[in-house]
Amino acid sequence: MENKVIIITGGNGNVGSYFAEKFLEKGEKLILTYRKYKERINHLPDKYRGRVNLIQADISNYEQLSSQLHPLIDHKSLVPYALIHTVSMRSSDFRPLVDSETEMWYRVLDVNLKGTYNILKQIIPYFRKYNYGRIVLFGSNITRIGLPRGSAYSAAKAGIANIGRCVAVEEAPHNILINTISPGPIMIDDSHFSESYRRFRKKYYKEKLEQIPLKRYAKFADIYGLCEFLISTHNTYITGEEFFVTGGKL
Repeated sequence: MENKVIIITGGNGNVGSYFAEKFLEKGEKLILTYRKYKERINHLPDKYRGRVNLIQADISNYEQLSSQLHPLIDHKSLVPYALIHTVSMRSSDFRPLVDSETEMWYRVLDVNLKGTYNILKQIIPYFRKYNYGRIVLFGSNITRIGLPRGSAYSAAKAGIANIGRCVAVEEAPHNILINTISPGPIMIDDSHFSESYRRFRKKYYKEKLEQIPLKRYAKFADIYGLCEFLISTHNTYITGEEFFVTGGKL
């Protein structure tokens, strides 16, 4: 396939921006989506001329995403062959479900679940056209342990993993493989989060560190290698799986 491109959603996020740099260093062409901010990726189009396309869109808005994505792909005759879906919105009120903010609860599900639906529905037809596609979704280890005071996020991540299982069966005849990576706590730049969320993270991470056999948090490099393999031509058989990257924590 000529003019191949990898699509990374949440391109300005911690994981998305790290992955973007790594794949660009390998010579790949990318489409990066971002919602509001792009400070981590703004330099990429100049640094990697002709190989980076940025799209600003709210992924939970189907029409907005479609109006930005399809004209770019079609106008430049790009051939999407892989999708890495990193977009994520966390619960930020840190309350039990019964005390949670209703609109916030709904919004977390909108971004995570509707966003996953929207990007898959819009990209899979391209994969079907070429009878080839590799997809990696991002879940979380909370899909198997839950997250007290974060029920919306926990529910959404479990939903994403199960969407992956369903689509894996549906798209297998089209040589489209889809898997979910569900990491444990990852060390990220949290400077853009609210003070209350940073305090929540500090307490949560301290508790979880004691439960991790390797006694450290995950690094971006720990999940990049797995993702790189799953979207590569070396992966011809693994689909519908959820990979927990937790440093040995069961």
